[in-house]
Amino acid sequence: MKNRPALIALSLLLLFISGSVWLIFEYVSAEKQRDLDAWRSRLSIMAESQQHVLQRWFDEQRSNLSDLANNPLMQLYVSQLAMADSEDETSRGQVQHLKNLINATAERAGVFTPVQAIKGNISNSINDGIAVVNGDGIMLASRYFPVSDAQVNHAWQQVVSLPGIYVSPVYDIGDNQPRLIIAVPVSSVQAMNARDIRAAIVAVINPTHSLYPLLAKDWVSIQSEESLLLMRNGNTITYLSPLQKGPGLFHRMAADATAEGQAAGDIGSFVIAADYRGVKVLATARRIASTPMILVQKVSLKEALAESQAHRNFILTVFLLVVFIIAVSFIAIWRHATSLHLERARRRLEARAALLNAVGDSINDHIFLLDHKNRLVFINNALATTFGVSNVDIRGKSLNHVFASEISERLLALIPQDGEDDVRNREMRLSMKDRRHDYHVSVVALHHPDYRRSHLFVMHDITRLKDVQGRHNRLMQGIIATLVQLIDRHDPHCAHHSERTRDVAVAIARAMGLPQPRIDALAMAAMLANIGKLYIPAEMLTNEDSLSEEESAQVRKSVEYSVEILRDLEFEGPVVDIIRQKNEYLDGSGYPQGLSGDEIMQEARILSVANAFVAMISARAWRPGRPVKEALDILISEADTRYDRHVIAALFHVSENHADWFEWQK
Repeated sequence: MKNRPALIALSLLLLFISGSVWLIFEYVSAEKQRDLDAWRSRLSIMAESQQHVLQRWFDEQRSNLSDLANNPLMQLYVSQLAMADSEDETSRGQVQHLKNLINATAERAGVFTPVQAIKGNISNSINDGIAVVNGDGIMLASRYFPVSDAQVNHAWQQVVSLPGIYVSPVYDIGDNQPRLIIAVPVSSVQAMNARDIRAAIVAVINPTHSLYPLLAKDWVSIQSEESLLLMRNGNTITYLSPLQKGPGLFHRMAADATAEGQAAGDIGSFVIAADYRGVKVLATARRIASTPMILVQKVSLKEALAESQAHRNFILTVFLLVVFIIAVSFIAIWRHATSLHLERARRRLEARAALLNAVGDSINDHIFLLDHKNRLVFINNALATTFGVSNVDIRGKSLNHVFASEISERLLALIPQDGEDDVRNREMRLSMKDRRHDYHVSVVALHHPDYRRSHLFVMHDITRLKDVQGRHNRLMQGIIATLVQLIDRHDPHCAHHSERTRDVAVAIARAMGLPQPRIDALAMAAMLANIGKLYIPAEMLTNEDSLSEEESAQVRKSVEYSVEILRDLEFEGPVVDIIRQKNEYLDGSGYPQGLSGDEIMQEARILSVANAFVAMISARAWRPGRPVKEALDILISEADTRYDRHVIAALFHVSENHADWFEWQK
């Protein structure tokens, strides 16, 4: 019995040591898995980057050949050749021009040997180029095109049967010389369907100097990293370029015998197995779209994890040493540490309680807590003082004990229901003691076990803020009205233009479903858009004769003047940007920035249509206003060039309900 505490302590210590050792080895294993996952992510990025490079190479070749195939002269040539037996002077000119096009395409593609770069002593081994091929054979070809290659006829048959662009596997023409064929169909002029194929553009490419070098990278961080091109044929994998042995052509193995073959059989997955050299690697594969080729990215597992293995060994040594030290010190310090921890926890709880009480009692917001039966649990001193109740005996009483019944019902209606957000914020206007009070009320649902289904209310009095905001809004409206009157007096021919433009723009924006803050910014921009006219001489604005080019340019600068006047003011929304863009057109012919399309804000498009509409239907001293229907017809005639068609459609809709706009024509 005397040794029982020691036995318990020893048992706990042994349990701690065994558990710690087990956790250490689990941690080391997790570290290894994490390093392996990191290499998988890194290898995936490398594979996708390499796939992008190769895919872009193939896409460029297809694009170059498609441009040649879609050339109208090429289509006309193959159509005429199919219908005519003789060759006239015009046909010979076409042939010469097409030969130039073929050579230019070969030069631009960069993968075919240009004629001027071929030396006489190697011309017999070129065997690449571009040709126009049909069912009868080769119609037209570059100088060193392999005219007798059976693969060319096979490519023509594939183009006809698809129909579409055909990319062949890489094949050997002898002496380990690889070739690749890309064939693009050529339709007749104004072909009625995709199968009206008269010929094909066939390119025979030597990938040794253009495709294979893309697999070599200067930025690899480890020596064993490799990118390989493969082709899968049933249960056989053909290696096109095992780089460790140089850019070779063929190296065949069983599909499941190597890591490369397993990765190629499950695109996108990660495989750990021996590669064609017998080295254990981590490999993943990506398919090259629209080709029979597969990219395999791999790295030696040993070399990749060498640094992390050393790190794991270090961690294992350090952790075991730490466990030993902890085990030796555990018995001596556990009681002392526990007592200190409990003492600190007690002090923290007391400090937090004192702090929370001080905060709750020092703020002027009205705070109260309701339980799940909507009975009062707590009110702070500010609420108790305001309503003359005691916060000591308030627990368990209803909310009517503090507020009037009508106010209590409105407050209880704010409690979030099941499935709603735990926090709800509302602004409320309450009448208490014959005075108006504006409050921002926050209701928070509590989930602590001691306060489950309880709700905390915080009522912040914003009455003074609301009053100040109201005065500010009235002052702003008065200033804007004064500025508009000043603009109307400076340009009496356009009196009431700003208010009318605002009314039309707001009606359009509401019809299009814009949110209220954006509508408010649009209305402000419409009212202030013409303030820049104050910089334009009044006699120029009221001149009934045609303006000179210099005068027109000065009038157009009124937009810049408006922006310059308003740029330093703080508005609720992009008011200045809307004004700056109101004279921009969708086709880019507007001013001052020449914006086009989606570069123009939606609010500016609305203001542009509203401004033009009001200008047309409003009467001037020298002319009556246009009829509304005529103005709408003019706008729709300029849809998608100057104005947004959707905005004009909304204007059509709202104009039917605004008979008062017809009065503007007088």
